[in-house]
Amino acid sequence: MQVLRILCFGNTLHCDDGIGSAIASRLKASALPECVEVFDVGIAGLNAMPLFENCSKVLVVDAADLALSPGSFRFVKRSEIYATEHDDHMGGVGYLLQAVEAVSQPKPKIDILAIQPERIQRFEPQLSIALLDALEAVVDTLVEYAGLHALVNQNVQELSS
Repeated sequence: MQVLRILCFGNTLHCDDGIGSAIASRLKASALPECVEVFDVGIAGLNAMPLFENCSKVLVVDAADLALSPGSFRFVKRSEIYATEHDDHMGGVGYLLQAVEAVSQPKPKIDILAIQPERIQRFEPQLSIALLDALEAVVDTLVEYAGLHALVNQNVQELSS
């Protein structure tokens, strides 16, 4: 079975940067395929490196300034995360991804879903209305993504047997 890990990053003390935690909570309450694991990584930084081991695919979820409307989200390239990150994750998610690329063997396939924050204000532990309004759509997208992973996983297993 090929495992998909969904790693949700963010600092719940910094307004919209905490979106990852809210997403992880909703995903854990969802009916996800058994090949999908969800982690609220918070601000683990490089301490999250072991979560990239022993799995075939990782989906990183984080707030990032993409110059979109607040609450908008899309899949992005690693280079976009490197260019937009702030330094709240002990080196940042971009730094973590560079470290994983440099040392992890075998390397899992990594996708990134970024959510545009309205604001990231230190020590303001509430999500903005824009991100609260977008939360359900983000979770629905991730549940669909997980379902597609499970379907591909099932087809690969059937072809292998």
